[in-house]
Amino acid sequence: MCAIPFAFSACERAAPEVPAGLLTSRQAQEAGSAIFAANCAICHGVRGDGHGLRREGMTPPPANLTLLTWSDPTRASRVYQAIRNGISGTAMTSWPTLSDPEVWNVVSYIYSLRSV
Repeated sequence: MCAIPFAFSACERAAPEVPAGLLTSRQAQEAGSAIFAANCAICHGVRGDGHGLRREGMTPPPANLTLLTWSDPTRASRVYQAIRNGISGTAMTSWPTLSDPEVWNVVSYIYSLRSV
């Protein structure tokens, strides 16, 4: 795995293409919200602001997913990869137990956080 989060290099596969209509799909956002609550909120917080119960002592702390850098549509594939593969040098682990559609639903939910 690469040491630089969100940077493409020879050690990563090409970014997957974002499914059409995903980022604005209310159905995907709702499904992603449930997955996020069950798996991600413990670190990233119930609002995705990085203030989860497990954040204490994490270096670096969990990402604030409400920031525009996380909701930039051009980065959706990279957000997918961060969930699927984890981010080296952080506490963000890979999520191999989630199916591809489930990961995309979480990406859709994260994109909905920018307007919260």
